[in-house]
Amino acid sequence: MDLRMRQTSVLNIWPAFTDVSIAMLLIFLFFLFIQFVSNSKLILKIRMEKKQDTLQEAFEKQFANEIKRGIIEIERDGNLQRFMFSDRILFETAQAKLQPLGRTTLTAVGELLQRYKIDAQGQKLYQSVQIEGHTDNVRIVTLQFPSNWELSSARAIAVLRLFVDDVGIDPQTLIATGYGEYHPVATNKTEIGKAKNRRIEIVLVYSETEERQ
Repeated sequence: MDLRMRQTSVLNIWPAFTDVSIAMLLIFLFFLFIQFVSNSKLILKIRMEKKQDTLQEAFEKQFANEIKRGIIEIERDGNLQRFMFSDRILFETAQAKLQPLGRTTLTAVGELLQRYKIDAQGQKLYQSVQIEGHTDNVRIVTLQFPSNWELSSARAIAVLRLFVDDVGIDPQTLIATGYGEYHPVATNKTEIGKAKNRRIEIVLVYSETEERQ
């Protein structure tokens, strides 16, 4: 092979080499980006869990007796944190008017939510509060409450009104919903299960993004 042909062959290699190098660089940057996104999500998840820890520790300290007696239960579901209250301390049977003990308990809950609304860095600990009313599957038919839908909704609104009127929580952060008997947490075939299903849930919604107040 003469010198001219060898030089031409060498020159023809460079475009292919350049293409391969660019492709490898793009692949590297792609995986670097995926790693960055994954790490960012992990960091946000850790921050959210720390916020949930803060609220849970505050609840467990203030309501240790009620939690021990099973009147209050706490669960986590991703960016939701559920505080479940037995209806036996909140309402009379088939009624939506808060009992004195219920008012006292929920007022303390509302004040705690106000106290822990913002952390030391000025970040919101939670974004909003959903108040959910739930019943067992025993039918109710009265002039005031034609079904469990109306009863559960009225109970949720009663809690919302207390938070707004007595505690001063911003109504823009509150949502009240009645689910009737359609979201049970236990069987309705036993009295114990029915008692667990008759509940108010105060659900704190946490954002996966950091927002300034």
